[in-house]
Amino acid sequence: MSRKKNLYPILMGDVVSSATYDAQSLSKQLKALVHAVNESHSVDIQSPFTITLGDEFQGVTQSLEASIAILFSFEEECLRQELPFKLHYAFHIGKIDTPINPDIAYEMMGEGLTTTREILTNKKRNRLRFEFLLQDKQQTLQLNRLFEVLDALILNWKQEDFPLILDMIENENNAEVGELHNKNRDQIWKRRKTLMINEYNQLKAFIRDYVRE
Repeated sequence: MSRKKNLYPILMGDVVSSATYDAQSLSKQLKALVHAVNESHSVDIQSPFTITLGDEFQGVTQSLEASIAILFSFEEECLRQELPFKLHYAFHIGKIDTPINPDIAYEMMGEGLTTTREILTNKKRNRLRFEFLLQDKQQTLQLNRLFEVLDALILNWKQEDFPLILDMIENENNAEVGELHNKNRDQIWKRRKTLMINEYNQLKAFIRDYVRE
C-alpha cells in the first residue's frame, strides 16, 4: 500500500454491551484475546493491537487484506477461548501524521485515527458490528453488506457450541470432528448443516478473495 499520503489501514474494536460483564473478568479475557491475535498475526501488523480503554483496542495493519484476515482471527479466537461477549469493529484507511509506533498502538495522531474512533463510538441504533470506511465507496458498501450477512450466521451460534463450531470450521472431515466431540459422522453432518458452517467458510473465502483483487 502506498504511503505517499501517509494513509494507513487502521482497525479498532470494542466489546458490545461491555457494561453487562464483570469488569475484572472482561479485562483479563480481552487482554488474552488481543495477545493471541497479535502473536498469530505479527507479520500482518505495523503497530500491534493495544487496549486503549477498558473495553477498546486499536492497531495499524499492513493492508486491507491483512485486516480482513485479522478480523476473522478475532472472531475465531473468541470461539477458541469460549468468550461470552461479541466485538464491534471499525476499519478505515486514513491519515496518520506521527511516526508509526511498532511496539504499541499508542501516542499516534492523525485524521485516520480520529475518524476510525468516531465510527467505533457512534451509538446509532442500527450500527453494524463490522463497519468499513475506505476511499472506494463501492468497496465500502460491499464489505459492509458482506459482513452483515456473515454476522447473521455468527449470531446464531451459542457459546456452548463454540469448541465444536471452531473444529468444524477448521476441519471438513466429519468423522474426525466427531471423534473429538464423542459424536458420529452423521451427527456432525447435521450440526454442520444446522449451524451453516459451510456457508460461513464459503463467505469467508469469498471475502478474502474479494479484497485480494
